[in-house]
Amino acid sequence: MLPDFNEMRIAVIGCGSIGQRHARNLRKLGVANLLLVDPQIERAASLSDERGGNFFDSAERALAEEPEIALICAPTSMHLTLADRALQSDCHLFIEKPLADSAEGVHSLIDAAEARGRLLLAGYNFRFDRVLNYVRAWICERRIGNVTSAHFHFGSHLPSRHPWEDYRAGYGARRELGGGVILDAIHELDMACRLFGEPEKIYCAGGKFSEMEIDVEDTAEILMSYPDKIVSIHLDFVSRPAERWCEIVGTEGRIQADVFTRQARYFNAQVGRWHEAENCGSIEEMYESEMRHLLECLTGEATPLVDGREALKSLRLAEKAKESLCTGLPVAVHISARAACTR
Repeated sequence: MLPDFNEMRIAVIGCGSIGQRHARNLRKLGVANLLLVDPQIERAASLSDERGGNFFDSAERALAEEPEIALICAPTSMHLTLADRALQSDCHLFIEKPLADSAEGVHSLIDAAEARGRLLLAGYNFRFDRVLNYVRAWICERRIGNVTSAHFHFGSHLPSRHPWEDYRAGYGARRELGGGVILDAIHELDMACRLFGEPEKIYCAGGKFSEMEIDVEDTAEILMSYPDKIVSIHLDFVSRPAERWCEIVGTEGRIQADVFTRQARYFNAQVGRWHEAENCGSIEEMYESEMRHLLECLTGEATPLVDGREALKSLRLAEKAKESLCTGLPVAVHISARAACTR
């Protein structure tokens, strides 16, 4: 029987921006026993001073304290190794998106977690976003009829995202750490899969087109084909100001949603007017909802919204997109289709 979450020991492995955010929200939700890990020990110590909890310079030292769950918030290329260590210590797992920098080895981790009876959740925070959940509800309710096309857009200037850090040292800028805009902005692939299921084919064009000192793609245009619709995704590390929005076109109207301005609306062609969503919440509320869901899964009150197998779908799509980027050709997506609007 798991203890009440107020008594749980939770390890946060990686105290960069997302690790700090999760630690803040866990404390806000009443978790007192945080084990904060970062190889830059001063960063873990600073977070400990701010939020409480013990701090460590290695995952091994924190795992020796026998936490119930480990949040893997380190650079993408380190996810599988750290998750395996935590699993060997009998921890439940929460792994920030994407699960890894490639699908190789992910199935084995998922199988091992299931064999041990351990939860594996993936950090796709936009699954908890009110703006995008309005979009999903409107599509499922056929407010705009049959969807014929959709476009997702993400652009954010990489050096401006964490101006207190050297962007060249961050994981997003470095291939060996699992960087590049396709993996970094994998949320858009997850959004598309959640709304429409997996495509039949995927095509990607892009590359490093800016003068930034990075060795990964900073711009990508992805096109996914379905039997009854097309979905396009624009991703870049260049845009100023940052934008994240989507537009979905249907036979009876269209949907527009903006994640950063917290707005969503749909046009009903039958009555000829726009309908605005009310109370779209804040970005911070979305992250807090994600951590609340994590705690509810740990106490048996909920089941993971994004488990390992669900998260693997968007990772495989990202791999197919990168394959297409390299070859210049469309790539078939051999993933068993599922109906959209089921989760």
